[in-house]
Amino acid sequence: MLTVMDQGASSASNFAVAFLIAHSSTAHLLGTFAVVQTTYVLTQSIVRSLTSDCLLTRRDSDEVMPRYESAGFLSAFCCALVAAVVLLGVGAAFSSDLRVTFITLAVAFPLLACQDFARYIGITRYNPLYAVWLDTAWLVLFLVAYVVLRERGFVSMPWIFGEWSATGALVGLYALWNHLVIRNQRNLIAFWARSERAVAFRFAGESLLQNAWTYVAVYLLIVIFSLSEVGEIKLAQLVIAPTIVVLSGISTSMVAVASRYFATDAKKALRFVIGVAIAIAAVCLLWTLAVYSVPTATMTKLLGPAWPNARQLVPLTGIGMAAMGFGGMLGAGLRSMRAAKKTFRLSLASLPSVFVLSLGGGVIWGVRAALAGAAIGYAVFAVAALVLLIQTAHRFDPSVESVPFADAAQA
Repeated sequence: MLTVMDQGASSASNFAVAFLIAHSSTAHLLGTFAVVQTTYVLTQSIVRSLTSDCLLTRRDSDEVMPRYESAGFLSAFCCALVAAVVLLGVGAAFSSDLRVTFITLAVAFPLLACQDFARYIGITRYNPLYAVWLDTAWLVLFLVAYVVLRERGFVSMPWIFGEWSATGALVGLYALWNHLVIRNQRNLIAFWARSERAVAFRFAGESLLQNAWTYVAVYLLIVIFSLSEVGEIKLAQLVIAPTIVVLSGISTSMVAVASRYFATDAKKALRFVIGVAIAIAAVCLLWTLAVYSVPTATMTKLLGPAWPNARQLVPLTGIGMAAMGFGGMLGAGLRSMRAAKKTFRLSLASLPSVFVLSLGGGVIWGVRAALAGAAIGYAVFAVAALVLLIQTAHRFDPSVESVPFADAAQA
């Protein structure tokens, strides 16, 4: 429960910045923000897959885990530094507001990655309250900064995004001071590379593919649709965000819990994973129905002038996210068995259909067809994930799938 609360606190700051921008912006500006936030989430998911997700699947003793945590933290910081350089280069190619926000993100990103990895240290130590504290601190600092600067008239998108980035970086600076090990840095990075490179790169590839529609496709949608239409899609996704908060929190905690279950009783673990996946999909659909039922005038006051058009996209968006959530939970079950090669191949084989159906439908019939195509594509992925999960669980051998910490250190 605390892990889900942590994900709620973590996502609350993301939701807050999107809500504040949507409330005072046109669909065009919201589309511009969608590009920046998409870049942040996609970059964060890659760094997280290379480091934090690997940490969640370890089943080592309390005596050896601190070194593993230090190696992962340092590796996450180094990966984020590389990503920051790339973001600076990308930002230089844009103009006006996009350039400013990309540079802001690039400067803050290494510390944002430190904050994120520190959360996972708390979760793997079975102390999610520490992660809750880190995320709550970010949310509170951001809201205070927004209130202070709003009184001075700084309410444009770059200012709001800058407040969010700066306050997250401040918490990340605390995490850096608390967890970074100065001694033997080269040995720690070498150890991490030896023990996790095979799993880490497959997790990163899988994450990139699974997030393809939600994030990478935003860049392609700009070619097909106007920024205003992209902003309306973003707003439709935003109102479904509370279910994604629950999905992410449960997924994070489920990997650690299911990993222990699979080590003792694969059938019990399989029932657990499938049950959670069904519950997540059901919650997403019920939330979609509830949001769609709220009077348009009420939601327009909350979410700004782009809502009336965005509301028409909510049903298809919700169905697509329910299918994505169901498949994502099953993928998390595969991750708990450290079946990185299988999850990567599954995403590589299944998710191109999302692009073909959604982008093809968007070119021919418009925005709604794009969302419908994405929903169908994610349904195909979910079915394939279910089949692969069942097959993998029936053949799972914990002694083969898990690499002991000591062996990795000696490699």
